[in-house]
Amino acid sequence: MASEDYTEKNRKRLIAFFESGAKRASDLGNLGVEVEHFVVANDGTPISYEPTDANVGIRDVLDHLSAWYPHKTFNSRHDLLGLLGEDGSITLEPAAQLELSAAPFRRIDEVEGAYERFRNRVDSFLEARGARIRTGGYHPTRRAQEMTLIPKERYAYMDSYFARIGTHGDRMMRASASTQVSVDYVNEADAVRKMRVAAALAPILAAICDNTRTYEGKDNNMPIRRLTLWREVDGLRCGTIPHIFEEGFGFGAYADWLLGVPPIFVTRPASDDPHGARIRPFFVQPAAEAYADAPMDDADVEHLISMFWPDVRLKRFVEIRPADCVPQEQVLGYTALIKGIFYSEESLSAVEEELGVDAQTRATHGAWGITNEDVTNAIAQIQERGLSAEVYGKHILSWERQLFSLAYRALPPNERDYLAPLESFAADKPWWKSERGNS
Repeated sequence: MASEDYTEKNRKRLIAFFESGAKRASDLGNLGVEVEHFVVANDGTPISYEPTDANVGIRDVLDHLSAWYPHKTFNSRHDLLGLLGEDGSITLEPAAQLELSAAPFRRIDEVEGAYERFRNRVDSFLEARGARIRTGGYHPTRRAQEMTLIPKERYAYMDSYFARIGTHGDRMMRASASTQVSVDYVNEADAVRKMRVAAALAPILAAICDNTRTYEGKDNNMPIRRLTLWREVDGLRCGTIPHIFEEGFGFGAYADWLLGVPPIFVTRPASDDPHGARIRPFFVQPAAEAYADAPMDDADVEHLISMFWPDVRLKRFVEIRPADCVPQEQVLGYTALIKGIFYSEESLSAVEEELGVDAQTRATHGAWGITNEDVTNAIAQIQERGLSAEVYGKHILSWERQLFSLAYRALPPNERDYLAPLESFAADKPWWKSERGNS
């Protein structure tokens, strides 16, 4: 048994971690863009980590890309699982979805350059081997259980946990893919403000970037299917962050949420058995208990955060997560949209005003008038009514037009054109039904 209980110290450690992410106002503006991709053979067969007699493997893709991303990461068996270079990092999601994290840039053309170089390098390699990248929120050709996990211990533990609680975790892990954009904050109040705006806009951002045309090997006509899937994975750690719109929400409340939920597993030995198992499951005990035997370090904090998948996630930046994986033009348009909203005082204030948040509430960071239930209802409206949905009392297409208009005004002139392809994409959803009841 540990000689000291580190529960309160670990809570303070989490808060200090979030505080350390604050940037000076003059340094704001970074955009971290992450895009997850499906890799399939030309006949639609998923490309798995290991090569087969018929198809190249994702391990071969990583070997090829290591010429440009030279810093490699391996598992304990020396399987190559990740790369890092000047343009960012390349990692693998559970069923070998290939993720580029373009790290971090201030200008959209810098994101564009990093993404184009990545695609040029990987696309030519795959084309010569009868394979290609496919974009979408869900796997374009297969059911989740037809795909195998990569050789990474964390995914085996996650798979066991989701099987235990009986949710759609297997589908989330194996068959979903997203586009995520992260933004900076100057202090706790700024982080909370951006988290609240992102959480409220999550259904609308998901609708704009909805690219889930297939689901479990069949045509899909339900709007924002991937966002809904993620929210059905685990009610304890997904969806809208508890209490985010309430008075007093901040780094402490966020830390309490993380510490109150099982971490699934921890990545260090017990303090009284330093030579024991490095990875240990914690499917039931809350993280506060799992880590109470020793002080948490940065690796512990980062792992714990990675075991939560809300619509918006706080790290040392605000990570905005509702968008599906979309084609390159739309990736750049979505990056521009996020920049034009979240790095503009005018845009943030206009969105808050539309949501009924008055100037005094904004200034004092008090409770918002909307709730987590309102976000859930907005998602249900979009699912049921598609492009006819009313979201927070306003037509969804009016919301979309306002967001694009705000971003257009906020962006520098040389970045405004990036918005147009995404705006067209948002308005053209032929696989949506206007009313789900008529489908």
